[in-house]
Amino acid sequence: MTNKSVLIVLAFTSIMLGGCAAKIQPHVALDGNALKNSETRVGVITSTIPEPETTITGASCLLCYAVASAANSSLDKHLKTIPIDDIKNLKTELTQILMDKGVDAVALAGDIDVSKLKKKKSKELNVAPKDYSSYKQDGVNYLLVIDVTEVGAYRNYSSYVPTMDPVATFTGIAYIIDLETNKYVLYKPFNNRKASDLEWDEPPTFPGLTNSIYEVIATGKDAIKSNIKL
Repeated sequence: MTNKSVLIVLAFTSIMLGGCAAKIQPHVALDGNALKNSETRVGVITSTIPEPETTITGASCLLCYAVASAANSSLDKHLKTIPIDDIKNLKTELTQILMDKGVDAVALAGDIDVSKLKKKKSKELNVAPKDYSSYKQDGVNYLLVIDVTEVGAYRNYSSYVPTMDPVATFTGIAYIIDLETNKYVLYKPFNNRKASDLEWDEPPTFPGLTNSIYEVIATGKDAIKSNIKL
């Protein structure tokens, strides 16, 4: 497990114990005419794709998490060897899809780190909580973001005890921001999970679970592309 994973789990636990409820952004379907404008130019960017690992939930104490992490260490070692080029190619593929539909689009250099963007407070519906206006300097007025949060395996625990076998996972959020208003014109989380069709616990290569990971990446990419309906 990475330190980032530990921090995410502990932060989530703290929020739950504190009774805080985050504002939930509803899905926003893309209007087929939203990007069909001669003045529209869409920048396409992805987050830094996380290294495949086992995401553990339910092991809420530090010792519980350490035990769960150790129990999945051989799986994690293998997950780190799984290539993620198919996910990294999303930026180029989505740019081409938009261009094929007659939209002026460009794949932006680098990755986006949403956590480093300034916060934006608004009571308006579908306004993003972060300010994306800095991307206007790239000569675009819309921004298509693919923010990948999990790749690899997901497993839930109850303290020290697993409540399920690991399942393949590929999750995140796909959205398009109107940089003039900072509003979502598309917002669609993707949460693709699949159990292994074979016995999952077959180290060192875990072939059944590995195949499921490739499958959820493929189906997840198809789902993301299907939201670009023009």
